Amino acid sequence: MATINTSMAIPRATTKHVQSPFKRISGYTLLYIVLAIIFLVQFFPLIWALLTSLMTPQETTTIPATLLPAHPALTTYRQALQGDIGRYYLNSVIASLVSTLVTMVLATLAAYAFARLRFRYKTLLFIFVLSLSLFPPLAQVIPLYQILQSLHLIGTLGAIILPYSVFGLPLAVLTLMAFFQDVPLEFEEAAMVDGMRHVQAFLRIILPMTIPGLFTTAVIVFVNDWNEYLFALNYTTTNTYTLPVGIVTISQTEFTTNFGILSAATIMSVVPLVILILLLERRIVSGLTAGGLKG
Repeated sequence: MATINTSMAIPRATTKHVQSPFKRISGYTLLYIVLAIIFLVQFFPLIWALLTSLMTPQETTTIPATLLPAHPALTTYRQALQGDIGRYYLNSVIASLVSTLVTMVLATLAAYAFARLRFRYKTLLFIFVLSLSLFPPLAQVIPLYQILQSLHLIGTLGAIILPYSVFGLPLAVLTLMAFFQDVPLEFEEAAMVDGMRHVQAFLRIILPMTIPGLFTTAVIVFVNDWNEYLFALNYTTTNTYTLPVGIVTISQTEFTTNFGILSAATIMSVVPLVILILLLERRIVSGLTAGGLKG
């Protein structure tokens, strides 16, 4: 007699995997910890300089080192302002602005030519431009000094404006080439069909479309020129010192260094750059991201 199997397969209860809130919180906590460590590593020198600028001369030389000032004061800032820091500020502004302007004009034309045009010895010229950044600045000091001395530029702002303008070209050209290459070629071809020449298409079509990249590159070049120390130390004199060299001058005496004044002057030199970056943050970010977009 046949038997009938009356057993039925009972489906197993399906359980939905739910992520534990503890794991989610742990992930965010780990992320914040990593970001905090990066922040401390990046900004620790600036934080240390800020704290040191508020200390007394005795606190800056104590062993072991004092982490926090016992009685914060702005005495070192007043002492720094009593020196020639205003003249050093002006020299840095003039040298950085002029060299940035010259670098951007040359780099813009060169980057457009390398990105868009076809001409003889293009690769050779491009390698030559890039080779300007291959030699360390320390190896260039003496040959440049002889060249600048023959041009009667030693002791003037021109002695640093000329090297800044030249040695800022490789980075500027590479950066701007990426932006010019991202502009679709059809825009330029349409302008040529409408009767524009290469110069007119460059000025009216290409250049306005790469303004974020131009702006970002100019900020990077300006910051590099503002912070440069080696050339300014060797090619300028007391009246033409820039801020990095002047800071060391006003903080040193015959036998000692006033670390409070040194730190205060350093903070005062960094403040303009911080304000510049904060005011222009959106433009800088849009310029940096625009170079990665393909039209």
